[in-house]
Amino acid sequence: MDFLLFAVFILMLTSSHAATREGTSAQTYWKALLPQTPIPASIQELLRPQKEMNSFKLERGQNNVKSFGCYNCINKETQTHNDLIAQLFFLKDSLKVGTKMTLELSKSISMQPFLSVEMAKATPFSSTKLTEILGLFNITWGSLEAKAIQQTLEECEEKPIEGEIKHCVTSLEAMADFVKAEIGNTDVNVIETTVKGGVHQLVVPKQVYLIRSKEDMHVEAKPLVSCHPMSYPEAVYYCHTITNVEAYKVHLLGSNGVVVDAAAICHLDTSAWAPHYLGFKILKVKPGTEPICHFLPRGHLIFAGK
Repeated sequence: MDFLLFAVFILMLTSSHAATREGTSAQTYWKALLPQTPIPASIQELLRPQKEMNSFKLERGQNNVKSFGCYNCINKETQTHNDLIAQLFFLKDSLKVGTKMTLELSKSISMQPFLSVEMAKATPFSSTKLTEILGLFNITWGSLEAKAIQQTLEECEEKPIEGEIKHCVTSLEAMADFVKAEIGNTDVNVIETTVKGGVHQLVVPKQVYLIRSKEDMHVEAKPLVSCHPMSYPEAVYYCHTITNVEAYKVHLLGSNGVVVDAAAICHLDTSAWAPHYLGFKILKVKPGTEPICHFLPRGHLIFAGK
């Protein structure tokens, strides 16, 4: 074990007694920075006390992230087709009361909690440190988990697209910092896909939904912040600014009776996007012709200034 891994190991051991207070500490920081903004419901689930904190190796098989593809694909010539992603796209004209859509809105957050801000800063997070990271999390080189980690690191390290500000956050404190810095307000709308009635299962079955109503949450061409969970052994979110968009909270009624408040985004200007972008293929439209809209699965977040 090299010095860096040893240092992280010692930090995790000495911090085990404080782990049960991490949720409270992170919540306190959030409320101090964004006092009028509630912590997203899906984030609350990542603030539970970390289990097995006295163990240097984290459990494998706990990562259950469904990524929304790559988050800087609009200028790339290719994007892997993914059925989970494909069914979330729609045209803006469809966003009206009475429309029926077949959707799967499964929870898509990592089952691992956020590390404390101290641990997050001490833990390597770089593609140049991939070997150390795999050793830290006891993951075999060449495995599916290793490839997912490598992809996440590389995507986090890619240069932002023109006009975008991005940052992969590994702690709640870092997320609060990014939201506050980019939106500038302490009173921020949080938009996320939630299931009403206290339903906490990981998967809401794919089914037909009826749009009952919608709320316009942000209709100006000001930056929003969107944060997406990434596939990683600890909680990592790809947070970035997006402009020329409209954000909505759409009230859906599922065929099995479940009620869902779904987050949705419409990108108003796609004229500069690569013509091979997946959304164009799915909706059979060309860049710049119509707004491209999509729902966000559970666990993905939108922050909009009020």
